[in-house]
Amino acid sequence: MEKLRHTQSLIMILLVLLLVAAESGHAHSIQGQEKNGACVCEANSIVWTFPAPKYDAVAELLGSCQDSLKNLQDQTVVSEKTVPKMEATLKNVTQRVGRFQYLNTRGLYNALHLKELSQEIQHLQDTMDDEALDKDGEEAQKIHTEKFQEDVDNMYNKNIFNLETMREKLRSLNNRVQTCRTIPPDFKSSCSHRMMTNISAPVVTKLNPFSTYTTGAWGHDTGAAVAEPYWIQPLAKDNGLGITVRFYKTIEDFMAARNHGDESLTVSYTHANAIQGPGTIFHKGVVYYQCYNVPELCAYDVKTKKVQRLKLPGAGFNNKFPYCYYSCLDWTDINLSVDDKGLWVMYATEANHGNMVVSLVDTQNFNVTHTWKTRLFKCSVTNTFMVCGVLYATRFINTYKEEVFYAFDTTTGMEDNMLSIPMEKVAASVANLHYNPTDMRLYMYNGGYMLAYQVYF
Repeated sequence: MEKLRHTQSLIMILLVLLLVAAESGHAHSIQGQEKNGACVCEANSIVWTFPAPKYDAVAELLGSCQDSLKNLQDQTVVSEKTVPKMEATLKNVTQRVGRFQYLNTRGLYNALHLKELSQEIQHLQDTMDDEALDKDGEEAQKIHTEKFQEDVDNMYNKNIFNLETMREKLRSLNNRVQTCRTIPPDFKSSCSHRMMTNISAPVVTKLNPFSTYTTGAWGHDTGAAVAEPYWIQPLAKDNGLGITVRFYKTIEDFMAARNHGDESLTVSYTHANAIQGPGTIFHKGVVYYQCYNVPELCAYDVKTKKVQRLKLPGAGFNNKFPYCYYSCLDWTDINLSVDDKGLWVMYATEANHGNMVVSLVDTQNFNVTHTWKTRLFKCSVTNTFMVCGVLYATRFINTYKEEVFYAFDTTTGMEDNMLSIPMEKVAASVANLHYNPTDMRLYMYNGGYMLAYQVYF
């Protein structure tokens, strides 16, 4: 029985082979005989000629597949090296672009509404009618003769929507009105040439005494008759918040990091009067800085221990408009500077399309007296500072070099983006940069280092 089963198996295998190998697909009947208990068949192999053409075609296809597989393997090896770099680049770009998405999602790129233009023109008209405006001045007379409201009325009647052009005209008119209110014709200052021409190599290069705090601010009293006291304000909480200012009475103590006194402005980092961001400045015994978590300025009087607050309507905060050239530096939405004319605050607003806005602050009554609007996108610069009523902006060149490339003169309303004044530095990020009119120096907090430069006119 076992032998019979074996024979039947062989027969079945033979039949399968015959069916598979038959190129024509036809079956052939073969007569078998039983000999010695086995089935014996005589088969003519000519009917099963080997399919050489098919074999060659399959062999060629196999060779092609092997080449394709090798190319794919080579590409995979290359991709394993390049894809992580591409992903890192994409992530970096996505993060940088993401900060600007508000410009699109909030409709800041859309044409302005005529009603808004009319309201802004009316506001300017009210400003021009202010008794503080020099109505006898030549510039004031020119402003009064310009009929912007008629242009807007024509846009209503003729359905001509050249809104962005009108918006630019209004920005220019606003700046001219502010200048007419603020700058007398005979204005003079210690930098009568007005425009800065050069910056020295650092005359002071020193690591801050806290060492681990890479963001903050430093300098000396911008209103003092002598270069004392020196002060340092580190951001000790998440590189964004601070509550303490350190003072040194003499330059010798400052350089030696000795005999200091720490002034605590409030009790906690999340207190309403805590310091947010590195835009701090010390002027005539008062610490000026951005208040915690709001678009407001705080003024802490070191002698009286009292705090005043000033709102900045429309100012971006909480990383809406940080300094963001090359890489973004968090909590830099609002910063301050002092020059011969007084205390300045620099920020950006949605109404000005994220461009820089410069406001002059009356420190006596602690209110904003005048505001200029620029065409400088705040997130496209490293830092800004004021010198003699001129706003200067810097940009990143490399880790050890910065460049002053832009200036906006509040006296004339003129902008210049063709400057090229180099500044040496020791680290990539610039947390704070401001001018001191008492010694005509720039003070920079640079990656934890404190640098000072001489300014030339």
